[in-house]
Amino acid sequence: MRIPFTFWGIQLSIWGSLTLLNLFARGYFSHFKFGELINSLSLFVSMMVASGVLRRFYRDRETDSLPKGIGQAVLGSVIASLAAIVIIGLVLLPNQAFLFGQQSNVALLQLLISYPNILLFLLCWSAVYLLIKRQKSLRLAYVRETQLREQLATSQMDLLLNQLNPHFMFNAINNIRALILEDADKARDSLALLSDVLRVSLQTKQDKLWPLEQEIELTKSFIKLNMLQFEQRLEVVWHISGDRLAHWNVPCLSLQLLVENAIKHGIGNSATGGVISIHVTANHSLILEVTNPGSIISSDSSTRLGLTNIQQRLHLLFNDKARFTISENKHLVSAKIVLEEAKCCAQ
Repeated sequence: MRIPFTFWGIQLSIWGSLTLLNLFARGYFSHFKFGELINSLSLFVSMMVASGVLRRFYRDRETDSLPKGIGQAVLGSVIASLAAIVIIGLVLLPNQAFLFGQQSNVALLQLLISYPNILLFLLCWSAVYLLIKRQKSLRLAYVRETQLREQLATSQMDLLLNQLNPHFMFNAINNIRALILEDADKARDSLALLSDVLRVSLQTKQDKLWPLEQEIELTKSFIKLNMLQFEQRLEVVWHISGDRLAHWNVPCLSLQLLVENAIKHGIGNSATGGVISIHVTANHSLILEVTNPGSIISSDSSTRLGLTNIQQRLHLLFNDKARFTISENKHLVSAKIVLEEAKCCAQ
């Protein structure tokens, strides 16, 4: 594997500076003898080798706790320091007479005395290296966690959308099937409306948000589709207010699903039908409210699934910037979505 140039560039700077400092310090007292130059160069080579040994030693080891990290730093530094001392000794001890003009009996002792200094330098190097490595690991873990969360949110959103489209489509097909024998013309018109609604919903399936005005148009088409079946039993009253309709984006099929539940469980369960009121208020906050006759208790599992679906989608898209509530008052059920001004506004 190719070793990054940056690592060795930093090592050259660090150990090169130490080597020059050692050379001038020792040369000042020995009048810059040739032996001191070789001594400093051997120090440079030994420290470069030691840092390489340490890097390889730390590469595949995890420092997930402070005691473990300290233990690895001490162990690695002791090993690398021994390697550095061996290199210096192999260069200087056999060549004392040539380098310094005499054979010293205490050369080995002097070499061993220098071991604590080398160990201290490498301990500091290890601390910095392991700190940088840990920060990079934490940064990489954060990036991976963020990516996994985004992928999970996307997968959850796709699953929720896939639950919506079959739910809507099967209800519409059942409506058309009921009309075929009663009125072929109405069935044909219903099929054309269904085609338009499905075309729009399928084209926007992968879009988590779309303009509020498009959601309103889709909902109106859906209502027309249901009016072919319910006729006089279904009456819908729209209340649209606010001066920021064009500024808002909403989860696709959100208002449509509220209306679908209102028709199925409010109008569908009543022999005489009733009135569905749709309130859309678009100002600095957006309120989508659908009211229908009926009871929350009478709702079946499919309704609960649809409402849970809405709650999950709102949470995935807006977190705490959106609220969904459903309440009952005097035999009227009200389902409400409230969006605060955030990323739900169109750019």
